[in-house]
Amino acid sequence: MLLAVMLSGVRAQAPSKAFLLSLVLPAAGHRYLGEQRASAWSLRAEVGLWAAYLGLRTWASWREEDAWAYAAAVAGARGDRDDRGLWDAMGFYDNVHEYNLEVTWREGSSARTYPERPPMWDWPGEEERLRFKSLKDSSLRARHRARMVLWCIVGYHLTSALRALKVAGGSEVSAISEPYGLRMVVVRRFR
Repeated sequence: MLLAVMLSGVRAQAPSKAFLLSLVLPAAGHRYLGEQRASAWSLRAEVGLWAAYLGLRTWASWREEDAWAYAAAVAGARGDRDDRGLWDAMGFYDNVHEYNLEVTWREGSSARTYPERPPMWDWPGEEERLRFKSLKDSSLRARHRARMVLWCIVGYHLTSALRALKVAGGSEVSAISEPYGLRMVVVRRFR
């Protein structure tokens, strides 16, 4: 049978190679399977998804920089930028003294407080604090959206790989509906 395929000039596609190529880069899997148009569209989708991911990550970094620069200029904020507790506290409390009182009252002597002399932050008014919170929240939203795009990329690669496996003739791929989503089933055909 292999000889007949070779003699006819049609190349037999290895299901495992089609699967791996599509898993790494869906356009490569389409090209391997001889689907030129799908390969071109797949490459465009891949570039678009990665551009969206990188754009959102960059936007998040810019917004975070803006938030810290604003906090330093307006509230005299100091501290570790990676301290998410400080980051949140500055968005919810007008000053470090107000935060320390609240957290000590709520959690007792084991509460994590910040030094008050010199103050870690002191917003001149609620409007400025809310502006900072808006900048901070937009940074966090952009990071969350970037993670969602990354999961879309992973899902796209897995879907493409399973489709390539089916098209190459190596397996039957089925989706079974379940109460809380779908379950993918891959059944290997032996010849």
